[in-house]
Amino acid sequence: MKYLLISFFMATSVLNAIGQTGDEQAIKALGTAWQDAWNRHDMDALTDLLAEDVDFVTVLGPRGWLKGKAIFKEAHTAMHKSLFTESVWTTRATHVKFIRPDLATARVEWETTGDKVRHIKHGTPRFGIFTWVLEKQNGKWLIIASQNTEIIPPLPGQ
Repeated sequence: MKYLLISFFMATSVLNAIGQTGDEQAIKALGTAWQDAWNRHDMDALTDLLAEDVDFVTVLGPRGWLKGKAIFKEAHTAMHKSLFTESVWTTRATHVKFIRPDLATARVEWETTGDKVRHIKHGTPRFGIFTWVLEKQNGKWLIIASQNTEIIPPLPGQ
């Protein structure tokens, strides 16, 4: 009986690890899907990565707090017609941590070029990191919350 229980727990651990490996790859694929949708300026595809009630904070902080999929799409559609018309996104790395089998966080390191933002010279690369909270809903991983932080270079003398 003792060996049967040990075998059961070992098999369960292996199956959970296999499941998390597949889920980890699916979450990492979201980082690639984000890059692809961004670079095509395809706001439908970008929005498809989000839960309906997503809480999305842009690099603007509280002024860029987008509540819900519709608001996100509206804001990003406008930004891609002005600030990001020449933007090229690169997802540099995606780091996944599971909280539960159906809930995870991801840190997504990114770089963009071609952005027309006020705080840098046009064409200068920007770097940052997303913190995503993801939930598996109906077999699909979706972003339910996001915090985007831009890495600002130090000012002269800092």
